[in-house]
Amino acid sequence: MEPGNTPGRRLFLLPLLLLTWSVAWSQQDPLQDRSFTRLPGYKNTNVTPKPGEKMAEPFFIVGPPLEETIDPKEYVVGPNDVFGLMLPGVSDLTMPLIVSPEGSLLVPNVGEIPVAGMTLEKAKAEVLTAVSRNAKMVKPSFTLLSPRQILVTVLGSVRSPGPYIVASSMRVDKAIAMANVTNQPPNPALTWSGDFSRRRITIRQKGRQEKLVDLELFFTEGRRDQNPYLQEGDVVVVPPRNIDQASISIFGAVNQQGEYEYREYDSLLILVRIANGLTPNADRGNVEITTLSTDAATSASRLVDLGAILDGKQSDIPLSNKDRVVVREKIDRRRDFKVHVRGEIRFPGMYPITQDSTRLTEIIARAGGFTDYAYLPAAEIERKQLTAAGMTVDLTQEALLNARLNDQLITPEERAYYEMEAQLRRGTVAVDFERLFHRRDSTADVYLQDGDIVYIPNEIQTVYVYGQVPKPGYVSYKPGANLSYYLQQAGGYSEEAEEGQTRVIKAKTREWKDPSDTTIEPGDTIWVPKDIRYPFGYYMNMVSQAAGFISVVLSMTVIIIQLTKNN
Repeated sequence: MEPGNTPGRRLFLLPLLLLTWSVAWSQQDPLQDRSFTRLPGYKNTNVTPKPGEKMAEPFFIVGPPLEETIDPKEYVVGPNDVFGLMLPGVSDLTMPLIVSPEGSLLVPNVGEIPVAGMTLEKAKAEVLTAVSRNAKMVKPSFTLLSPRQILVTVLGSVRSPGPYIVASSMRVDKAIAMANVTNQPPNPALTWSGDFSRRRITIRQKGRQEKLVDLELFFTEGRRDQNPYLQEGDVVVVPPRNIDQASISIFGAVNQQGEYEYREYDSLLILVRIANGLTPNADRGNVEITTLSTDAATSASRLVDLGAILDGKQSDIPLSNKDRVVVREKIDRRRDFKVHVRGEIRFPGMYPITQDSTRLTEIIARAGGFTDYAYLPAAEIERKQLTAAGMTVDLTQEALLNARLNDQLITPEERAYYEMEAQLRRGTVAVDFERLFHRRDSTADVYLQDGDIVYIPNEIQTVYVYGQVPKPGYVSYKPGANLSYYLQQAGGYSEEAEEGQTRVIKAKTREWKDPSDTTIEPGDTIWVPKDIRYPFGYYMNMVSQAAGFISVVLSMTVIIIQLTKNN
């Protein structure tokens, strides 16, 4: 080993390197609050020894969070990048090397090596070659320990345009995301629509030609050249999304239908990938492409086999501005049709059905039949009220539509009654469970539809009595008992009861029946109204109005008689 290559001489320069590192560490930028450290979820994991501290073995330098391993062929070295140089057999310590502001590395016993502007791959090769020439017996290791932080500017259609401190390992899309995060203060002088171009982003670099990048190609095809690493001084210009002049659209069996920005290299495959691919029911063999003439006066459509293109059997098809693509869907009538059976059934739950083919009796049989407590007179089927388009019925709107061309609602009272009934409209199915299951009348069997709820209540052994009775409430049902029995149990009529207007409200139909016209059944309600007694003045007013009316009629009669005599 040559005298000039002793380990002691190599380690002599370590204090100088530590001093350089200390200067870099102490520089704090006032824009630091706009850095990646403010991104949601970021936690500081930097455990690098501070300058002046003794570097324990081993030591770590943990830089900013990375989304991927840095590609040495893409990454461009610049000032403040931190490298580690190891000379096995010479020193057990990793020697930190920082690229100077001039873009060079000061390597002990080697000297100054310019590396700024080189790719990481080339810079590593240059340094390792130079070190190997001076340490022939050593196989050195040289690696990037921590990417530098750089200053870039994001302008255009973003929430908070301006300068940002970012890591040099960050790509363009992340810088735009930082300028759009909600914890950044918006620029009060700008109105941000929240929408921006992803296909016409410009990167302006000092001393280099502007570059136009297309993030959609990066996301859909992994084109890293369309989302490069950022460098010092880069200005990222994000224009607003403008599809009025240049756009293509895709609809049908794709995961994200819509209109997209157009680029001159677009093709059918690119557009399908931008739309996040095909749905499972896409008809790949029948995709329609419609092209407009330049004056938009005519259009031409053609069918293409997208499946053959995806399988590599046919070439991709280029698209023109304003082309419209429709991916047809294969009709699959299979659906998850099911009904819900609840209540007094042996095996309640969800049951699959075949639309317009499964009858009520079949579902009851599959559910194990009724329990001993089932009360069929009150059983019912609830059905979703849907429009022809499958939307939930808006009862108010439906009432207005139905009333628009009517010839019945003449008086305000008629219209008020209609509106009340329309608001109380229910989606029940007209079916008589007793006639179907007890009397075996198959004409009462009905087809079930998707979403139907079949409810079998338990046998309610009470009748509810309320209104003008001393003890309103539930009364135990007694087969064959008449109105007097239930009123007696409720304490009889009160003094102000209007006995002749007592009504039985049927449990299922909600009909109001005269007690003499119906049999009281379990679950029914007995209503005893109040005899409204008006004050004496009310009757006097009525008599006065009647007398006035009679007076007018008599006067008119006299006038008519006199006129008749004169003629």
